[in-house]
Amino acid sequence: MKILVEEEAFSYYLTQEIIKKYPYEVIPTYEDFRWKAWASQAELVSLGKRFLFLIRFKGRFFRDCPGTKNYLCCGYKIFHFAEGCLFDCTYCILQLYLNRPGIKLWANVVEDGFQELERVLNNARKEKRVLRIGTGEFADSMVLEPFGGVSEKLINFWETLNPFAVLELKTKAFIKENYFKKFKSDPKIIFAWSLNTPFIINTEEHGTSSLEQRIESARYAIKHGFTVAFHFDPIIFYENAEAEYPQVLEKVLNAIPWEKIAWISLGALRYPKELKYIAEERFPQTSIYAYEFIEGLDLKKRYFIDLRKKLFQSLAKIIKEVEDKITFYFCMEGERIWEEVLGKPLKSSNQVCQLLDQVAYRLCQS
Repeated sequence: MKILVEEEAFSYYLTQEIIKKYPYEVIPTYEDFRWKAWASQAELVSLGKRFLFLIRFKGRFFRDCPGTKNYLCCGYKIFHFAEGCLFDCTYCILQLYLNRPGIKLWANVVEDGFQELERVLNNARKEKRVLRIGTGEFADSMVLEPFGGVSEKLINFWETLNPFAVLELKTKAFIKENYFKKFKSDPKIIFAWSLNTPFIINTEEHGTSSLEQRIESARYAIKHGFTVAFHFDPIIFYENAEAEYPQVLEKVLNAIPWEKIAWISLGALRYPKELKYIAEERFPQTSIYAYEFIEGLDLKKRYFIDLRKKLFQSLAKIIKEVEDKITFYFCMEGERIWEEVLGKPLKSSNQVCQLLDQVAYRLCQS
């Protein structure tokens, strides 16, 4: 990977830390970098994974998760430290949303981002309001650790500030045990893994760690005093999906102490219609876009509700056996799915938020 540093990003702490370890090149600005003018967007997405840009970010680091009022959202907050991912999943929405190619790490995250985050956390404490904050929305939380170590810095920041908030670090990476040994135990730090069946991991999640490695990493996290979470998102329909997703959930529940799991989310494949054309150009072998979809209330393509229910209900029997010990929730679904699959008559996003805030509150009191 080639590292390119914007001139105005050169003096920041993170930049200086990275260029001591890796070769780099200084460029005037990101906008001055010349991509192949004839390349399609699909080609630029692939090409961009070869370049890491260190950029001075001028927007807000702390923001709401981009949900939609048409489905029930969980009130998640995002600390925005980077854009892009070294992994290459066929369904990744970043292929479409990030119309600026390349992987971008905000050089001023320590000086400006942490300062903004500290203000937010201090205000939340004054208001006696618990926060759930994550970094895995626009970038994998862990895959860039060898370069900037931003997650490590955030964990240390949490130890220093001791905020009334949980930090969720979501990833598809294998994290070795030595990484966890560097920190003091803290249940407010939640290491979370996106999970899928071995079939989907092997065919659609290119460059990611295996299911066994993700579960092994979770066991390391627990061993060293952290909390874990899991996200079955996206759940993708294929011939054996209804048999294999429950097997993955059983494997997790057999390997991980239930009381150490903050929450488990469920979300079926959904995507903006334009993503299909970019993804199929980049991954001609994928078949996940070949099924019948309907346009949802958020204008994203979704499976018909009967198929979504069928996929979720394949997990429901197991969920019912442990739901008094583990909090399950749906990502971007409506009242009907909550009621008919989990038997929970949730009517508003605020109720989903309260459900997860209760877990966060308990972890902050630990």
